[in-house]
Amino acid sequence: MTYNRGQQVAEKLPSTNPLKQVVNTWIKKIIAAEKYKKPFDDDAREASNFYDGPNNFMWKDAYSRGERGYNRSIAPPSFQMQLNKVFELVDIFGSVIYHRNPVRTVTVQNPPDIPLAGFGLDQPLGPNGQPSPDQLMILEHVKVEEENRRSKKVAADLMQHYLDWNANELDLKRQARSVVREAMIKGAGVFWTELVNLDTSGDASKPPMKMVGSFYDSVDNLLIDPDYDNPDDMLWCARKCCRPIEEVASTYGVPVEDLKKHYDGDAKKLRKEPRGKRKKETTNELVTFYKIWSKTGMGDRFKDSPKDNKGVFDTVGQYCYLVICEGVDYPLNLPPEIMQEEIDETGLPPSVLPRVSWPIPFYCDPRGWPFTMLAFHRKPGYSWPISHIKPAIGELRLLNWCFSFLATRIATSCETIIAIQKAADETIKDQILAPSEGGFKCVQISELLGRSIQDVVSVFQMPQVTKDLWDIISAILDEFAKRTGLTELAFGYTRSSFRSAAEAQIKNENISIRPDNMANELEDTMSQLARREALAARWLLEPQDLVPVLGHMGAVGWAEHIMKKDIVGLTRELQYRVEAGSARKPNKASRVEQMQMSVQTLGPILSQLAGSGVVAPFNALISDWAASLDIDATPYLLPPPPPPAPPAPPGLPSPPDDGAAGGPGGQPPVPPQVPPELTQ
Repeated sequence: MTYNRGQQVAEKLPSTNPLKQVVNTWIKKIIAAEKYKKPFDDDAREASNFYDGPNNFMWKDAYSRGERGYNRSIAPPSFQMQLNKVFELVDIFGSVIYHRNPVRTVTVQNPPDIPLAGFGLDQPLGPNGQPSPDQLMILEHVKVEEENRRSKKVAADLMQHYLDWNANELDLKRQARSVVREAMIKGAGVFWTELVNLDTSGDASKPPMKMVGSFYDSVDNLLIDPDYDNPDDMLWCARKCCRPIEEVASTYGVPVEDLKKHYDGDAKKLRKEPRGKRKKETTNELVTFYKIWSKTGMGDRFKDSPKDNKGVFDTVGQYCYLVICEGVDYPLNLPPEIMQEEIDETGLPPSVLPRVSWPIPFYCDPRGWPFTMLAFHRKPGYSWPISHIKPAIGELRLLNWCFSFLATRIATSCETIIAIQKAADETIKDQILAPSEGGFKCVQISELLGRSIQDVVSVFQMPQVTKDLWDIISAILDEFAKRTGLTELAFGYTRSSFRSAAEAQIKNENISIRPDNMANELEDTMSQLARREALAARWLLEPQDLVPVLGHMGAVGWAEHIMKKDIVGLTRELQYRVEAGSARKPNKASRVEQMQMSVQTLGPILSQLAGSGVVAPFNALISDWAASLDIDATPYLLPPPPPPAPPAPPGLPSPPDDGAAGGPGGQPPVPPQVPPELTQ
């Protein structure tokens, strides 16, 4: 099918065409979602301006005297500044919360072990001492269960290796840091899990390598079902995209002429460009479209959809994927020529269902969507979360206000006012205003008019800044710290020394409450992200895609133990976790102190085992101790004991066991040497 035919069909689409009605219905839903999201967007935009907006944005009338304004009558100061506490908060907390990629672990969720003695298998009851038929059936079930456990273990090991590999290969660390920053500023950050094709060989004759990863995209481009205030209940989501028009036409196989209708007309209902990006199309002509994942069908059953086409797309089911572009009268992934094909027993052309199916069936997972949201503060009764900055916006405005007026006061206080008698010589004023020479200025006065020089020339001093203003600023800073957790301990200093070790410990524990909670939220999100990446990898990747990662044997194991597994079972039988605290920046001093105590406590015990030839626990302790100090543990590890001598052939005398008999001269065996400092 050519573009020309598609264009001709599109031009003939009547207003009652079901494809056109589907587009119009979803545009209404997107507009409703934007209105529902507006309170969150307003808070996010305000917090973003306090993070990296113009230095004088707070003083513009559109903000200070607008709907969300704080000033109605007071004139602004002449020196306008912005105290960027939000940047400090994001820079300190963000660098602590996500320091490195977490180690992903995939474990098997096995059923409980039931003792066979409970079934009488410890005492066979059958004839001739053999198990009965019922017992044989139980033994067969045990055998099958054991085989399933081994298969699940292999699948878990393969999936864990792939998930750890792609996290580093696709730079999850950089993506996650962007998500964390946006979540702290705006209230939410979003990962999108999708398939990417990367050319890793540089050879045009070789196909690109397919990989599954998760990538950052601004939360501004996410819209969700506005019908529910609980995000777990939502039935559709949409992602706003802005791409070159030629790329979109090539991706979905639609005419460029149809996409250009996106720019026609003046009564557009949707924004053409992502919020805040202000693209000017300096390189390519850009087109804005929406990817929609629906769990409530194609939209022909919505309450405000036209009655003449209700139920037309019932046979495609409740899980549908659509690509909508305002101005184009059909979904981009469902061109109108598809509807001209011969229909089958479902009442629709057979090409419709594959085109509107989810690219990755995330709906197999409970509350599964193609995005994973990181949110630190959920709001009851509203699907969108709260920004970490919003509770402290009032204090932040007042801080900027106080410091700006303080700077203005300092500028006026530094002025020097000189009063000169009007009857005095005019040259006195000229000499005072003249530049100095060598740091000195000499003013010649011809006559004093019968008065002292103090009566002719006087210098006025402006009042100094009072201590009360500094006390007010200090109190506001304390309130801001309470709202956000950005206390002085977060910067590594205190105004007063600790009175006891217990006080220092209590303060250190309390200062880590919020970062710990935020780190836990992040790790739960990363665990959910790993689960969705595993589902996408199972659905999209073939064994040849895994050879560079798992090797040939691993690719065979992938085909045998993962591809043959039901995709629903993949999310139920395997548990996806990240190691607790692995994404957070470790406290180096605490780690060194912990390992020193471990060496002092466990060293003498494990050294005795090492003297008996069991060196593995002792070497593990040495490795952890060296890692805490960032040194190589290899020179300190004890060698494993030599293997036992092979048994002598029958009829021949056994060789002397030097290890058992002490060797020549009856000397005892020499145990591995333990460093003396570890035996103290």
